[in-house]
Amino acid sequence: MFILLLAGQLVISGEDGEIMLSNIPQLEETSTAEQVAICEDYDHIIRHYCQEYAIDQQLVKLVIEKESQFNPKAVSKSGAIGLMQLMPGTAEILGVEDPYDPWENIRGGVSYLRDLFDIFDDDLELALAAYHAGPGLVRKLKRVPSIPETVEYVDYIISRYMPAQHHKEVYFTLTDEGTPFITNRPK
Repeated sequence: MFILLLAGQLVISGEDGEIMLSNIPQLEETSTAEQVAICEDYDHIIRHYCQEYAIDQQLVKLVIEKESQFNPKAVSKSGAIGLMQLMPGTAEILGVEDPYDPWENIRGGVSYLRDLFDIFDDDLELALAAYHAGPGLVRKLKRVPSIPETVEYVDYIISRYMPAQHHKEVYFTLTDEGTPFITNRPK
């Protein structure tokens, strides 16, 4: 039981103290007014590029929320930049000259998502995994990598994007490093 607790998030819910072990993040009941207002600042840009690249606006908003919390000046510890957290090399390939500029960053990120959907035959999970962990690894494995951060990233977005279809069987697996891991993805 101790190993299982290390592999997932422990969530206690309800007055009866019911315990649930999951690697799927809890859904938040409501967004704060501040988050909604910040998101609305970029709605026109998101709408513009989502129409151009045939990507769902809700999906892009969830990616931006997860990647940068709508902070155009965000820089990750790995060096990803801006609203959609583009790596400098990826931004350069996509023709993004100023990754801090919301117009350029969102154009680059939405264009990149379109490319990933095309590469992975419109498979949402694989496209999101590739956005997070890189397309080379996902193409090599032909599945979502067993990297806890990537699994959490994909689950976070999908649980909010397609909540009714999110319930799956639970599997016990080992990561590539041999760490026990509970997931909703088959090997």
